[in-house]
Amino acid sequence: MKQFFSAVLGIFFIYLCSISFTLNQQFLISVICLCGLFLLRRSSFLKTRYGKLFFLFLATFITLHYWIWRTKDTIVYTGALDYIGTIILYLAETHAIFLYLTGIFVNIWPIRRKPVPLPNDPEKLPTVDIFIPTLNEQEEIIKITLIGCKAIDYPREKIKIYLLDDGATLQKRRDPKTSKEAWERYYRFKKMAESLGINYITREKNEHAKAGNINYAFKKTNGELILILDCDHVPTRDILKNTVGWFLKDRKLFLVQTPHFFINPDPVEKNLRTFSDAPTEQQMFYQAIQLGLDFWNSSFFCGSAALLKRKCLEEIGGLEGETVTEDAETSICLHAKGLNSAYIGTPVVSGLNPGTYDSLITQRTRWTQGMIQIFMLKNPLLIKGLKLFQKLCYLNCCLFWFFGISRMIFLLAPVAYLLGRIQIYHASVLQVIAYALPHVLACLMIGNTLYGNVRWPFFSELYESAQSIFLLPAVISTILNPRKPSFRVTPKGLDLKKDFLNPLGKPFYILFIATLVSFPVASIMWYKYPVYRDVIMICGGWNLFNFFIVLACLGIIWERRQLRRFSRAWARGELEVICDNKKIKGEIKDISLSGIGFEVASIFDFKKGDKLLLFAKDRFGDRYEFEVEVARGLKKGKKVYLGCDFIVKKEKQFEKLVKFVYGDSQRWVEFWQRKSKPVSAIKGFVYLIKKGLEGSLDNFRGIGFEVKRRLI
Repeated sequence: MKQFFSAVLGIFFIYLCSISFTLNQQFLISVICLCGLFLLRRSSFLKTRYGKLFFLFLATFITLHYWIWRTKDTIVYTGALDYIGTIILYLAETHAIFLYLTGIFVNIWPIRRKPVPLPNDPEKLPTVDIFIPTLNEQEEIIKITLIGCKAIDYPREKIKIYLLDDGATLQKRRDPKTSKEAWERYYRFKKMAESLGINYITREKNEHAKAGNINYAFKKTNGELILILDCDHVPTRDILKNTVGWFLKDRKLFLVQTPHFFINPDPVEKNLRTFSDAPTEQQMFYQAIQLGLDFWNSSFFCGSAALLKRKCLEEIGGLEGETVTEDAETSICLHAKGLNSAYIGTPVVSGLNPGTYDSLITQRTRWTQGMIQIFMLKNPLLIKGLKLFQKLCYLNCCLFWFFGISRMIFLLAPVAYLLGRIQIYHASVLQVIAYALPHVLACLMIGNTLYGNVRWPFFSELYESAQSIFLLPAVISTILNPRKPSFRVTPKGLDLKKDFLNPLGKPFYILFIATLVSFPVASIMWYKYPVYRDVIMICGGWNLFNFFIVLACLGIIWERRQLRRFSRAWARGELEVICDNKKIKGEIKDISLSGIGFEVASIFDFKKGDKLLLFAKDRFGDRYEFEVEVARGLKKGKKVYLGCDFIVKKEKQFEKLVKFVYGDSQRWVEFWQRKSKPVSAIKGFVYLIKKGLEGSLDNFRGIGFEVKRRLI
């Protein structure tokens, strides 16, 4: 009966959205709905379940009403080429609107789980195998993760750590082209694992990429739970305390996923210098979307920072490997068997973002190909066993990765009209104000309501535009041949010794010239064709928005140097400083494996090269002692900021340093909370314009210096 009433309500709602109104009536309805959204956003009623549902109902009504009007009244045949352009743009809008509406569904009521306390009796705890798969990553990065695993708080007899080395397989050691390097890696990594007391596993052949590597180890181990970590994901000490308890509470649970927290900025954040201000790109997914998916029992495995139950994996023979996103593919199969997943929103690993724009594209190309493979080969709508709400959640996640097509259409559409005279959007300015503008404003309000703490306005448009030009070929090729893509590892931990133009940047200069040239052309058209001024005004404004996005993209492709071996992370905490037998209290400001920044009272005079002793405690009560050397100092009123390098002479000291820097999950929680400050759409757009202009100017200056250097 409940489903029947829901269906009737849904049909009635769609009927309301399909009613046609006069232009004056439409203006009035749009104003009423937008005022309702505006008032609800500032009302405590929005925090209630019914208040939020009514808010989402109003926004959905505005968008569906716009789409139905767009379908009925704006698709006009004025010529073959015009009609093709009109349909292409309409389909791109439909894709975006579908993602928007299913995104609202996903995030209706996100849930925040807390850790389930573990039993005091160690005998009641499940055994855990920790898998760290690796292929060609740097030894130093892997070693830090292994040391972090050793520091995990869990009974030693209940935990085993395995380094799964796919870079030194027998296949590679026998191949004349890779033999020398593979043998050297084999002995070096095996020795490192033995020195740390960690198990080392390699296999005969490199089959089925990461999934094959994990499945090989899966057959040779027997832990009840399996913690999978990317080799650059250093776990905190409490990772198992925050996750294992849920398996004891829910016997049908196959997965506990946790966030991927990154200690360094991605190329967009680094090159536009937004990392210290705006929420990071991954925060939206891991602090909002996964919480919404969890409400629908649809949170899925993200490849790392997750525990899986061995018994559940045995039902499907290990990780799935038909696609290059074996993680989400495995989750779909296990959800279809009626099993449950859980998501814990506390960051309990710290990893590395791709360091360059081309590395980012490599990573996102794999994600794009994998999710489209899932859609093509294992369409969520057709999988038996999935609940309808799970089908919608997975469908939203799969279809999102088609944005390479729709985003490119949105970038090129106004240029196509202004430079190519292709009629793509048949509506007057008044119609746009009555129908399209309310839809855009409602989308902005919904975005700020659902994601405002974790994604500033227009940052999604920037990220998608920066990627779409290179993801478009991946989307098309995967659609045409869904079994073709192969797994590619994302390069990380790269040192950039100087600023340079990324070799993938050339298409953005073409877009820049095209959008720039469109403005004088639009001015000429305005005076030459008065009858088309409505469309010229719409496309001109749209082109201006795209122009600012392209400017920001030019800033993204200008790579800024990265000389530090280890990225500095914002941090807080107290410490004691001892110099010349004098003790003074200080406050930590930032930290990495190579050094620490802290503030102390300026009553002591420190100079570069001074040796200091630092004493600090972590949240768990452990006390640490570090020797440091002052690298720089900066007076700030009554305080002085000191940047110091750690002096590490013994292996045990390095292990303690890893434990102190990476061991406390609360540090990463506070890092995220520091940047969870929503801004208005206007402030967000102004901020983006400012950063885009700064980045593009640096781009042009850098190219100018390079040209001048070559001429000289």
